[in-house]
Amino acid sequence: MKKNLIVLALLAAAGAASAQSSVTLYGRVDAGLVSAKNEINIAGKAQTQTKLDSNVLNNSLWGFKGTEDLGNGLKANFVLEAGMNMDDGTASTYKVNGKDVTGFNRKATVGLSGDFGTVELGRNYTAYDSLRAATNNTVDTNMAVTNNVWAAGGDYANRTDNSVRFDSNTYSGFSGSVAYAFGENKATAKDSTDTASLHIKYANGPVLVGYAHQTLQAATGTDTKYNLVGGSYDFGVAKLNAGYNKAERAGTEDQEYQFGVSAPFGATTVY
Repeated sequence: MKKNLIVLALLAAAGAASAQSSVTLYGRVDAGLVSAKNEINIAGKAQTQTKLDSNVLNNSLWGFKGTEDLGNGLKANFVLEAGMNMDDGTASTYKVNGKDVTGFNRKATVGLSGDFGTVELGRNYTAYDSLRAATNNTVDTNMAVTNNVWAAGGDYANRTDNSVRFDSNTYSGFSGSVAYAFGENKATAKDSTDTASLHIKYANGPVLVGYAHQTLQAATGTDTKYNLVGGSYDFGVAKLNAGYNKAERAGTEDQEYQFGVSAPFGATTVY
């Protein structure tokens, strides 16, 4: 009996080794001492508050990601990523369809990758937002205002639930992505909150340029549409980023622009 158990254990170990699976624990922490002055008079005067704040430059997070080789170039993969607050140790909260969501609220996907590209299912970034993040004026940090400006007056979503996303491999610098999120808040048979997004980009050497589109089919029956053209050029001593977005919401149209310059100084970058 002992010999049989040993043989079975060895076979299991060999199977695990041949699968070439790996799991990585990763994260990022960000905290800062902030002094903020509230110009609204309280008790007859402006108030200054000094506090420890979280997510000043970048959002604090932790997560797991893993891959397993299925053979013939096919791999299974997953990502579970959660936000957290460094000032009190609590989990970060995100609004999704008016509800507060914690847990793995930044990203929660499972998928397959291979010669065809990558398919992911779950809570994920939209294809539009991936290009916005890659081309905005202060990279994808909390100092970048494009996320908030693009969302002003509308229902912009950088992540969506119940989504299917496909990312192509890169061919001579060209790549693309398309995502569709299925709405689960249906007021009538035809109303939904489905979100469709896509982008195509060219990235080769110092040049990155791309186009992205996103449509939200709101429960009111009025679509919100975003069209973005963005790019960057890295001169080495400095990098330029620029973007133009047109947002159409309920019969109104906004034209939005952004421009940024960044320069490396050793391990530091100035924006």
